[in-house]
Amino acid sequence: MKKKVGLFYKKNGSFNNAVITIDKSIIEALDISKDSNEIIFTMKDNEIILKKGKIKKDEEKEVKDIHGDVVEYAKNSSINFSKVYKDKDYYVAKLNIPFSIVGTLKISKDNNEVNITSGNGWVKIDRKERIGKVYTLKVNKGGIGKTFLTVQLAHGLAMQGKKVMVLTSDSQNNIIDFTLSEDKQENIELKKGLRSWVMTGKGDIIKLRKNFDFIPLESSVFTQRFLEKLPIFIEHLKREYDYVLIDSIPTMKIDTEFVKCSDKIIIPGFCDIPTLKGIINVIEEAGINKIKGIIINLYRNTVTQKEILNKLANILNETDIVFPVPIKETSIIESLVKKGKTVWESKAKSVIGAQNSLLDVILEM
Repeated sequence: MKKKVGLFYKKNGSFNNAVITIDKSIIEALDISKDSNEIIFTMKDNEIILKKGKIKKDEEKEVKDIHGDVVEYAKNSSINFSKVYKDKDYYVAKLNIPFSIVGTLKISKDNNEVNITSGNGWVKIDRKERIGKVYTLKVNKGGIGKTFLTVQLAHGLAMQGKKVMVLTSDSQNNIIDFTLSEDKQENIELKKGLRSWVMTGKGDIIKLRKNFDFIPLESSVFTQRFLEKLPIFIEHLKREYDYVLIDSIPTMKIDTEFVKCSDKIIIPGFCDIPTLKGIINVIEEAGINKIKGIIINLYRNTVTQKEILNKLANILNETDIVFPVPIKETSIIESLVKKGKTVWESKAKSVIGAQNSLLDVILEM
């Protein structure tokens, strides 16, 4: 997310303080409250990292960031909770930014936006220009698991602290079915989606998980003007999100534009002859350098499927295409999908193989 730093000055014009208003997501990421608000404020390579806790005197020279590297600047700080109304238990949380940091990050009244990314137990603040990557999940065959794999990759990236947006060319918006239980879906209203965003710059964003957003599609009818403006909107998203994942339907006209806008393509597939042909067609159409990975889904260890898997492995043997161990067909994954959960939300041993296969792709994205 982007936030503005409030800069305040004394009557004589000298600098007084700089403040960021802290929202609920940041409070939850740091696991703090008005009664437990101490944080460690560190900075390295123009990145501020906030973590809950307190630096002891003997630790001051060895404070480390989230990557385990010793930081350049570290101090004890706190999130200040201020009561808004005397008679109501309503608080606003704020973080003071030291004057030296304001200067280092070149924050001014006219240029005061910062990027905020949160993870498990930490929050990062920086001013780096985000240039996200765009991946389309595509294969010339329906029912192959594109939506399922899009959701798993998106949530996996989001859990690593990456900000992820998912788009779709499916006006049924099945992304929602794979991420929300039926009772939660009842509260979702699909009014202004991708078409509205592209044409007017305004619309709905559905927050499916932390760092994992989705823009629904209102209709499968695409005007020429919409298709012309779509790349401009995706460029905008690349500056707001680390990753844009596209669940693509190859029969739709929009698919061609999605592929043009994509850095890479990820191909989902089964181990059957029609899928093998479809994978080869996508590679020929897009070019082998455009393909990032191929993920085999719903795999069963039969003689026929093993033969096709070996054929595909031989085709990809001398390429840089990521080709992880196939995701096996299991009842636990089927159950998770029915509940609107992802593989990352299960501790079942039978899901570990799927998690590892997806991680092989995620780490190369």
